[in-house]
Amino acid sequence: METAHSVCRTVYLVAPRNPDSFWCMASSVKAVGARALMPNSALATLLALTPPDLGIDFRFCDENISGLDPDMKCDLVALTGFTLHAPRIAEISALFRRRGIPVALGGAFATLSPAQAAPMADYLFLGEAELTWPRFLREWVAGNAAPLYEQKEHVDMSLSPPPDWRFVRGKDYLYFTVQASRGCPNKCDFCNAVQLVGRRYRHKSVAQVVQEVENARLMGAETVFFSEDNFFVNRAFTRELLVSLVRWNTALARPVSFSCQASVTIGADEEIVKLMADARFSVVFLGVESLSADCLTEVNKGHLARYDARTTVTTLSRYGIIPFIGFIVGFDHDTPETFVELERFLDETASPIASISVLNAPEDTPLFRRMKDNGRIAEEFAGIWHFSTNIVPTAMPLKDLLERHRTLFRSLYEPDRFERRTLAWLDGVQYRSPLYVNARTNWSKMLKAVHIFRFYMRHPDKSVRTMFFRVLRKTWKADPRRLKKAITILSQFPHYYSFSHDAVWYEAGK
Repeated sequence: METAHSVCRTVYLVAPRNPDSFWCMASSVKAVGARALMPNSALATLLALTPPDLGIDFRFCDENISGLDPDMKCDLVALTGFTLHAPRIAEISALFRRRGIPVALGGAFATLSPAQAAPMADYLFLGEAELTWPRFLREWVAGNAAPLYEQKEHVDMSLSPPPDWRFVRGKDYLYFTVQASRGCPNKCDFCNAVQLVGRRYRHKSVAQVVQEVENARLMGAETVFFSEDNFFVNRAFTRELLVSLVRWNTALARPVSFSCQASVTIGADEEIVKLMADARFSVVFLGVESLSADCLTEVNKGHLARYDARTTVTTLSRYGIIPFIGFIVGFDHDTPETFVELERFLDETASPIASISVLNAPEDTPLFRRMKDNGRIAEEFAGIWHFSTNIVPTAMPLKDLLERHRTLFRSLYEPDRFERRTLAWLDGVQYRSPLYVNARTNWSKMLKAVHIFRFYMRHPDKSVRTMFFRVLRKTWKADPRRLKKAITILSQFPHYYSFSHDAVWYEAGK
């Protein structure tokens, strides 16, 4: 007699494509010859969490790499995504549910917006999935799955297995992600990360993190991005991990590089920064947010004002780690002079890359509730992520705020200004790790350099093409060893240039 477990079931795992508002990111991806930014680690983790005795067969689609098969023969579609993926999630869900195929939906969008997500799913997952996904699959196979699976308590990270990358090719992506920890001890008013990962800091074992990095390398990863919002929360853990990464990476014939996100606190610990350089961290996405203590205080980030952003940026730069600086404008304490100060800071610290966002208030954050209570949420907001806002500003008229933001962003990525900052940054690098002098050439990275060359050669703006070759020529004459750093910086310019010059900006009042 055939049992429920003996019937093979097929699950179609789908990562929705990024929305059109992310179109300019394709510039950086294309420039290095990749097809997408990074693979979906959530779906890879679901694969790893699947009980092997259930005999489930999987199909996989990353819409950023290949097209969705609307006629896929399957018994279940599993979707995950962020709030920005909500429209596409709705389309995919409707497509398969019309065929009578149920949909399981989880991830940040489902957790943060359950009322909006529920109508799109037959099975809704809220919170982390390490415990609920295996339980759901057993109940689904047995025919008694529930419509809602909610993980209210944050799970022990030891229960989160290494992602299963069986469907992923490294050459398709700019980098792979590894999540070493979850939880944020901060209470920033504009951030909803705590709703997703909680305030209690949790981390995997160092051995597991190194194993996940090795797994990514075996799948073709050349760069690994640590995806937690702040890499430097627990110093003891961070130091132990970095020491292990140095040991692991120096044993490779062709070492990999790393990047991460961090706050300005990281620059106060020079030993950690040196270890990062020795581990081959090439980039840190640095959340400076604002240079004003008053602005930081108004969104409950005043503690960061104790750390000097200039010191952090220059320390990272001195060790050859490129700071990708994140600023926010639109605080109540911002003034027209704020934009001048930000521009001056980036010039004086020779910071090539900066992303300037307008302050927004995501739903259910303390900032949203405060703005809502004060009648300052724009109910008819129809702007575009990153360069508009759902907050009614008080420091200056909305149109003035957005125009100053756009002017600053475009000014930073004028080719001549970008060139000056890039060359000054390269000239300021003082430390070059001696641990990799015998490392073999990574020919795949050489191929990416060729892609970057072709991208600039075909760029329609002559000033962009000229800037590219001038940076390479001057870097070669000054110190050929810095060419790799120069190419890393130049590979990011297409994205930010497109973002600042070519994107359709929201025009207030129209």
